[in-house]
Amino acid sequence: MKKIFYTALSVMLIFSSCKKGFEEVNKPWEKATSADLKTIYNGVVKDLVLTWNEQSVGNSWIYPITQQAAIVGTTGYRMSAASDDIWKNYYRTLINMRLADKMIEESVDKSKMTNIQAMLRILRAYKTFKVTDIFGDMPYFDAGNAVSGSANYKVKFDSQKVIYESLLDDLKSSSAALSTNSDQVSLGTSETFLNGDITKWKKFANSLRLRYAIRMYDVNKTIAQAHIREVMALPLLAEGEDMGIWPSRLSLTLEGREWAHSGAKYRMGTTAWNLLSNNNNPDGSGIFDQRAKLFFETNVSNQWVPREQNPTESSVNDGGDPYNRSKRDANWNDKGASNTYSNVNHYLGRDMNTIPELIITAAEVNFLRAEVYARGMDGNAANMANAKTEYENGIRKSVNFWTKVAMDATLWVVNKPTALPTPAQLTWITTNPKVAFPVGASEGVATKLIYAQLWLDNFRQPYEAWALLRRTQATPMETVNAAYYEANFATYKRLDYPDNEKNFNGANLRAVTNGVGGQAWQNTKVWWAK
Repeated sequence: MKKIFYTALSVMLIFSSCKKGFEEVNKPWEKATSADLKTIYNGVVKDLVLTWNEQSVGNSWIYPITQQAAIVGTTGYRMSAASDDIWKNYYRTLINMRLADKMIEESVDKSKMTNIQAMLRILRAYKTFKVTDIFGDMPYFDAGNAVSGSANYKVKFDSQKVIYESLLDDLKSSSAALSTNSDQVSLGTSETFLNGDITKWKKFANSLRLRYAIRMYDVNKTIAQAHIREVMALPLLAEGEDMGIWPSRLSLTLEGREWAHSGAKYRMGTTAWNLLSNNNNPDGSGIFDQRAKLFFETNVSNQWVPREQNPTESSVNDGGDPYNRSKRDANWNDKGASNTYSNVNHYLGRDMNTIPELIITAAEVNFLRAEVYARGMDGNAANMANAKTEYENGIRKSVNFWTKVAMDATLWVVNKPTALPTPAQLTWITTNPKVAFPVGASEGVATKLIYAQLWLDNFRQPYEAWALLRRTQATPMETVNAAYYEANFATYKRLDYPDNEKNFNGANLRAVTNGVGGQAWQNTKVWWAK
């Protein structure tokens, strides 16, 4: 934790003095409080961006676990690289958040900084939910306070249950605290996430609250239901209000994004293909959902050929080099002569300037609301008519969103859509037998359909799809040769804690794991998992 503390302060100083050179990094830690609140806030927003290892290593593992893609070889990447990056990114950000809280508490204008404090707490809640969903119990309540002295270098782990309950309360109070009063201190152009739009901030907080209350519903029903009931009556994200990092808006280049593909050995699998096409015609004539052409592309022979999700042969290799950006930029068709299977779309990894890094989409909110209605999670009787409406609206928003992403992507050239789908085209999707929501659907049928569409919408959010899988055990799964999946991927329930935490905070860590680590710990369910 001490190492992380110094790393965070160095990063913070870089943000505030990049034009002066790196000599600022070597200033003593006690000078760090000279950083202004705007600089710290922007550092927090910047740290919402996925790290390189989180994408390259994590995606190589998480996509086949969720079955959003199928593997065709091994990368040699170690899962621990993703664990280390996620952990370090979180705790260096938490230190900056604690510092911001301290600055606000000590300010003579504290009463005028309610909005800034609420915004930071919403972002802290999101990042903490994300990390605890990946690891389980973690240091939180006492973490990020190393500046207060050496007693805070080694911090106890808090239970995921208590963290969840606290964060949901934080989202509730932060949303309520956000104010349009003119006396509130504004971050001005430094508010780079939502540009000071208080209405959107409230919707963002409410929508996150709905997602995570639903996630813990089956293990903490009383508290979850109270949150769900309240938030269903509050403003939530609407079409066009998808939350994430749009690099062009922040003048960012997400260089790590290319690693989401370039080092990954995956292709379009039969699980995803079967949700997007009516048949296996290699010319794509069976495709009924245009997201197939946004998430994936043809092989080198310009054919749609899915990779078996659970291969029966001993070798799973596929040739070609479809994620080589220098080759593909010069010649989109240069995928390698032996590229047999359809690939994940080149542009989703290649475009580092305009394609967003998502947190939660408006479509997901519809799917969450659909589940609430289908299961009666707000304490009311199940309402399948409302569930069907939300479900279909979610599909329409998802298809429109991903089409618009492709239309706006500056580097997208081949197979780039030129217009949003027509109402008739959207109806064609929602009424397809693989997708259609029966009026008299049972809870089991309804939720299976809802989870499938949320799983699709999460295509560029594999960690969220993984959470959905662990929570429900009802996301799309290939049934052919299921033994392959069970042996290779089904056992992963969480990431293992980083080596640095084991080395520098071992006693507190062992109090949580009882000495279990490595693969055995990764096979252990997190608190809310089914």
